[in-house]
Amino acid sequence: MAALATREHSTAERPQPAHASSGAPSRLFEPGGATLEDVVLGVWADLVADGRAECPVCGGSISADGGCLGCGSELS
Repeated sequence: MAALATREHSTAERPQPAHASSGAPSRLFEPGGATLEDVVLGVWADLVADGRAECPVCGGSISADGGCLGCGSELS
């Protein structure tokens, strides 16, 4: 069994609208693309340089002192 990181919440956690499609969620990490380590190191570099970066979880704004404004994720 393999783990798959996506930007989508699990179907158990989110309500399904009546018009929802049954398509597969988009992947955060494509095979042969950037790894989780690459993404986290890039976020760290942006946080050090600018104090802000794009959240690797939801795409919102993450700050060095307060975490993500969108989903609450933090890097520590």
